[in-house]
Amino acid sequence: MKTLKKDWLTWIIILSPLVLIIGCWDKFPDQIPTHFGMNGQPDDYSGKAFGLLMLPAINVLTYLLFLVLPKIDPRGKNYKLFADKYKIIRIIFHAFFTFIFFLTAFYALGNHFNLSLIMFYGLLTLFLLLGNYIGNVRPNFFIGVRTAWTLSNEEVWVKTHRLTAKIWVFGSLIMMVILPFVPQPDYIILPFIIIISIIPIVYSYLIFRKIKSSNHEL
Repeated sequence: MKTLKKDWLTWIIILSPLVLIIGCWDKFPDQIPTHFGMNGQPDDYSGKAFGLLMLPAINVLTYLLFLVLPKIDPRGKNYKLFADKYKIIRIIFHAFFTFIFFLTAFYALGNHFNLSLIMFYGLLTLFLLLGNYIGNVRPNFFIGVRTAWTLSNEEVWVKTHRLTAKIWVFGSLIMMVILPFVPQPDYIILPFIIIISIIPIVYSYLIFRKIKSSNHEL
């Protein structure tokens, strides 16, 4: 109960879709789009109940998972070192799931718009917000850039996550500016996400090798 009271904002975010579901249940079609292609067009549908309740249910399960992670993580004690940042990261993920729900729900209600572009901006906002906090995450097995090199050396972890924070924030801002001027945004958004995910992994290896070489020289 104490945890639920502390997470009141999180629960408002998680449960807010129910307001739209209850208020507009009769207006929703029998088939709800549950998957969209890179072109923004729906390519898979589900029944009304499953289509509308799936994302809120995933959000609830994610909430429970976030509560369990510090308890099952071998480095669970480190979560106390970034507890405030961990809470914000959790809120960011829950807000993203809720954002996806409302985007899908409004589309299902007949409000057809450039869904792919809005979705891409949602992804960029996710990386932008996470980038503001990922640099403060301490070594653990579930949150952050978890490679063999970051997990084996705290200095590598810290330096890798500081670089990751900069790449995610500035990279996302740059993409937000240029995205409207790109004829086919779906052609660059996936490569962008791959690049900003791979760079920290490669960097962690290079830093690990550099530190290891320095230690051998000593």
